[in-house]
Amino acid sequence: MRPIDVVLAYREPVVPERLVGLISKQFHNFATAHNAGEIRTAVARLGAGLAIVDLELIHFPELGELCHDFPATAFVCTHRLADDAMWSQSLSMGAVDCCLAGDLPKILLASERYVAIKEAHTPTAA
Repeated sequence: MRPIDVVLAYREPVVPERLVGLISKQFHNFATAHNAGEIRTAVARLGAGLAIVDLELIHFPELGELCHDFPATAFVCTHRLADDAMWSQSLSMGAVDCCLAGDLPKILLASERYVAIKEAHTPTAA
């Protein structure tokens, strides 16, 4: 599996530290962001294939803009009160999943699933 760069965008700094500890072995580089502008800058700078974004940090229209502007980046959304309606709205904005913020195994599963799908659909040089 090729290395992938990740942007972690959370309102609370504690969650990224725990998440970083879990994903640091799976992903190449990561950057943290604390607002929509920082997310945009970090995704563009890293060419990030994945962004894990707290929906308490950005609004759905901002998520839609990010997904539109960075179609090669998979956005996995999190929220402390994520529900089916939030999941549906996240996907309609272009995200690949929406998980409870504290459900680190599900966040990682969504991330791994994206990486596997991306690898399967990326042409290899002959």
